[in-house]
Amino acid sequence: MTKIKTVIGAGCLLSCLTFIACGDNDKSTSNNEVPEQEEEIDSPTVVSNPPRLKANTQGEHELIIAYKRQALFDPETGENDTLHVRGYLTKPELWSSKNADGSVSDVLVGPQIRAKQGESLKIHLVNNLPAESTETCPDPVPNINQGNCFNTTNIHTHGLWVSPQGNSDNVFLTLKPNQDFHYEFKIEPNHPAGTFWYHSHVHGSTAIQVSSGMAGPLIIEGDRKPVVANGQIQQTGDLDILWKNQKSQKYDHEKIMLFQQIQYNEDCDSKLSQEIGSPCIYSLEDYSKLDIPTSWAEENRFTSINGKMFGEIKVDQNQYHRWRMIHGGIRDTIGLTIKELPDSTAYTAEQTIDECKKYQTTSMSSQFKKLKTLPLYTIAQDGLTMGQVQKQGIAIFQPGYRFDAMLSFPSTNKYCVYDAKLNLEDEINAPEENPLLRRVPEEKLNTQLLGWVNVQATQLPAQSPYDYLKAQATNIGLAPEVISQVAKGDLSAFISHASLMTTEVDEMIKDMAKQITNFDILFNPDGSFKFGLRHEENGTLISFGDAYHGDDHTHHSYVRKLPIGKTQEWELSSNVASHPFHIHVNPFQVVKILDEDGVDVSAIGSSDKDTAGNIDSQYHGMKGVWKDTLFVKQGYKLIVRSKYEKFEGDFVLHCHILDHEDQGMMETVRICGDKYDCNSEPPSHHSTMDMSASDMSAHDH
Repeated sequence: MTKIKTVIGAGCLLSCLTFIACGDNDKSTSNNEVPEQEEEIDSPTVVSNPPRLKANTQGEHELIIAYKRQALFDPETGENDTLHVRGYLTKPELWSSKNADGSVSDVLVGPQIRAKQGESLKIHLVNNLPAESTETCPDPVPNINQGNCFNTTNIHTHGLWVSPQGNSDNVFLTLKPNQDFHYEFKIEPNHPAGTFWYHSHVHGSTAIQVSSGMAGPLIIEGDRKPVVANGQIQQTGDLDILWKNQKSQKYDHEKIMLFQQIQYNEDCDSKLSQEIGSPCIYSLEDYSKLDIPTSWAEENRFTSINGKMFGEIKVDQNQYHRWRMIHGGIRDTIGLTIKELPDSTAYTAEQTIDECKKYQTTSMSSQFKKLKTLPLYTIAQDGLTMGQVQKQGIAIFQPGYRFDAMLSFPSTNKYCVYDAKLNLEDEINAPEENPLLRRVPEEKLNTQLLGWVNVQATQLPAQSPYDYLKAQATNIGLAPEVISQVAKGDLSAFISHASLMTTEVDEMIKDMAKQITNFDILFNPDGSFKFGLRHEENGTLISFGDAYHGDDHTHHSYVRKLPIGKTQEWELSSNVASHPFHIHVNPFQVVKILDEDGVDVSAIGSSDKDTAGNIDSQYHGMKGVWKDTLFVKQGYKLIVRSKYEKFEGDFVLHCHILDHEDQGMMETVRICGDKYDCNSEPPSHHSTMDMSASDMSAHDH
């Protein structure tokens, strides 16, 4: 078949927007004026917030799953690739204007969904993907730990503190093609306000669907003020109140960014590109790429932001912006760093991208380091407000991570947003001769360009992030004690969960056995792998769905049982490679992270180094931070604590390299001991939406 692409270089791609990026961009703004919230921009090159999916008249968010047809710029070739991939439609009405092949023209990112504390978030999930193929979805599936049933789906609200049962965050439910289901997530009045996300989570199809772009931001809004009495914080509040425009009730200067690693086959899909001479259309219909860890680098893929490559991010000079950043990819580490291009105020978009690209190669690494780095002031991780603002030059994202950061751009120069390559031991995919890792030794890139920042000139004065927080707290009338705290970067008045690192908790758990989670991969004689976890020292390696006959079995399956209302300490480790640990429902607090020599490297200012003697910023400042996803470096021991305050039921923990999860690196977890029977039969790994035993309903449409 003749392979024809639509050729479009960076210059051609951006020529229509060149005028936007030129030096005549002054936005006269008085010192006290707060610019209006930026409108969403429908542009192929501007990184705007994902479109918001609003509730319909029934109070539900109608979220439709279908094939999307959209172009994605390929930085290596300078061409646009036309993709045919699964995705969430940003507007339900798009389904009525399908293309001839049944696909929908839409951006390659899911819509943003927002909810408030105390609300019930209702999502009507509609699966309009075509019927399954018996080749990829036989009945029964012979090996559940191989990719299967790629058009069967569900939804997981990653990081939400909600029930895992019924029609809530229940990942054991499956929605077949041409079925729909009504979810309801009851958001607690004291649910943390923060940055979360949603994605599909059916075992066997998770990686292929998320890699196609089936993910979207999920924002929980909060408006609680800290309560102070007798000079003490009696009840914490929500950091959101420092970012909301009190007049418009909008969140000015908020950037929502979903970092995606959309992967697709290099060859044209013969079924979609049938006619000789027709444009090449690319798809992802099997696991031939996803379960080969080197494929991402060998094909020189780049991470996109909200479905855009090398996109323009618009900001106002000297204005603090809140960047809500989500790693929605399936396996590649991101080392986010922002560099200022000197003397670039008058650069066009094309000139900016060309200049940013110069610094990508290893030969330019010394010049890259000399560029001025814009500091990131991190205020939350995984949707949970931190106790202290942390200044960073690089934010290391592993799959599933979220960072909320304050950024202010002091110059009208252009800025480059890069994915900087890290130390070998900090990357999931590093240039070692190991078949489990991604990057090939001859790779020449020192960094990869993700996007660029166009700074609009204002008259706002420069200020520190602490002065900004102090001014915001003062303007909305917070207590003097809170104002004094935030002026020093102390955010303890906005933390959602009480610390578990106290002498009282130490005493409470001293005689309790730790929860052990050890990632491992076995290499079989036939060249295949067994992905799984161990739940005790030198215990049996168990893949998801394995029969288990130990003394603690539950109907001959392994179910990790956690006692409702209790606090426990966990020890996380990995024997082979490094893996992002993710657990549903309840977050955990990082107590300490011990390197291979037993040294705690989680404190602010710790100086952990890799085997080459390079400083590792992977774990700096993690001590005491609350998270739901945490990178477990091979040979390290990570100690965390979690309290199972509520929400009994069954859910999972797993590696968030999603092809590892699909291949068995996942286990069932159960919170029980009150109303939920600890010894009940565990859910099936491939349950259907047959809810005849309850009042829920799923049906064909």
